[in-house]
Amino acid sequence: MSSARPIVRFGVLVGLVLAAASPAAARTSWVSGTYVYADLCTMPEDGAQSGRRITLKRWPKGDNLVYEGAGLPAPIETAVTVDDTTKDVAFHVETSAGGVSFRGTAGPDALIGTLHSADGSQPLRLKRVLRARAQDTCPGETTGSIR
Repeated sequence: MSSARPIVRFGVLVGLVLAAASPAAARTSWVSGTYVYADLCTMPEDGAQSGRRITLKRWPKGDNLVYEGAGLPAPIETAVTVDDTTKDVAFHVETSAGGVSFRGTAGPDALIGTLHSADGSQPLRLKRVLRARAQDTCPGETTGSIR
């Protein structure tokens, strides 16, 4: 009877190792949490804000998004569609200036895609912000002649 116990323990150990190594056990979805992508900055001339911030919140019970932009009176929270495999992201918000929608991909370094609004379509690339910090000063235009 005592010789059967090591065999049972070995069988359980092998089962655990095989279960951990199987593709079905591999995690294919993103980790729950908050992902912040932004290019908000302050204009040096007058202190006005420029840019936008998109905060993607991933939770086991569902995803949502907070859209903030210069000129908006308050952040707008909305539903978001996220594809766990491709990391494609799509959302639509209603602002005082009209509807704004986005389709693109959320990566570890940036949110990249196309923003559609009353002003037309434009490419959008927002860097991922990893920690809270003061808003940057907007980069000034560099003009001049070549000498």
